[in-house]
Amino acid sequence: MGATATVPQDQTHDVDRKALLVAKIVAMVVLVIITVLCGSLPYVLNRYFHWTKASPEETRSSLVVRCLLFFGGGVLICTTFLHMLPEVIEVVDALQECGLLAQTPFALAEMLLCTGFFLMYALDELMTSFVRHHQQKLSRKESVASLAFERGRSIRHSVLLNPHSKEAVEVNDLSPQQPKDHHGHSHMPVPSDEGSSARGLGIILALSLHELFEGMAIGLEGTVSTVWFMFGAVSAHKLVLAFCVGMELLVARTRSSLAILYLVTFSIVTPIGIGVGLGISQQVAAGQPSLPSGVLQGIACGTLLYVVFFEILTESHAGWRALVAAVAGFALMFGLQILSDEAEGDDSLTCS
Repeated sequence: MGATATVPQDQTHDVDRKALLVAKIVAMVVLVIITVLCGSLPYVLNRYFHWTKASPEETRSSLVVRCLLFFGGGVLICTTFLHMLPEVIEVVDALQECGLLAQTPFALAEMLLCTGFFLMYALDELMTSFVRHHQQKLSRKESVASLAFERGRSIRHSVLLNPHSKEAVEVNDLSPQQPKDHHGHSHMPVPSDEGSSARGLGIILALSLHELFEGMAIGLEGTVSTVWFMFGAVSAHKLVLAFCVGMELLVARTRSSLAILYLVTFSIVTPIGIGVGLGISQQVAAGQPSLPSGVLQGIACGTLLYVVFFEILTESHAGWRALVAAVAGFALMFGLQILSDEAEGDDSLTCS
């Protein structure tokens, strides 16, 4: 009788693992497609709103985009503190009970979060130094494009929140000072250094590092419902950034081939992170705690925390609209978290 009961249970676990694998693969594919679509949206809308004919400052100062960015910040705050952190605490406690992690005199889960935060801080500073060092080696058009990309995906440097930022001046200084025709476009050849496209691509990959860890947060999830929960949270942030990146590349009059290259690169980094998380999570049996998964989830949690407070909520006294948008994002994910927990039921971890 006991053996008979074991077989359906094993089959159920196999079905759950297959469903989880399918959910993560579908999330990877969908995220690539919708990110490319959101990044391309400014080029479509430009036909109707003629943004390229207006001044860059007017185009970038969009109240709707600002509110969407703060809404995404609220979503990530809720996801970090009410979903990921409790999950990391549960996994770390289970690992310590199973003897896979040593008992510590401090809160290990919260320490992993702080480690992820400072790790991303250090990597961000390192990549910023790398970008500044290699920016001068790019051709003028690629330099303008990479600066536009950086403004689009980093609100800290963006003129979306500060239309008179120094970045706009920097782009103007880097733009080719050449005679223009009556349409306002230069037809003079632009100098291009050999290998500058590869360097430009390297800069985009460096600036997209955050998205890799966000993807890992999805790939490390253990149930189908939490995969889609994290997918929604990351999408709320990434899709708005993709729109901002597309807008900045459009306003900077970036060459079409470069814009496509940058948008596709930005789009595939998060799915790559999902794939990395998926590969790690597949190494452990269902219902059992995983040491690599627990540690990386803690680091990814700290990464989201860094993105929220250093990349989104960076402006002091941003106004009531920013507060309302952030609270709305938080409230939405809080409601989804409650529904997700009720649907998920008991998913406690056990030692092998």
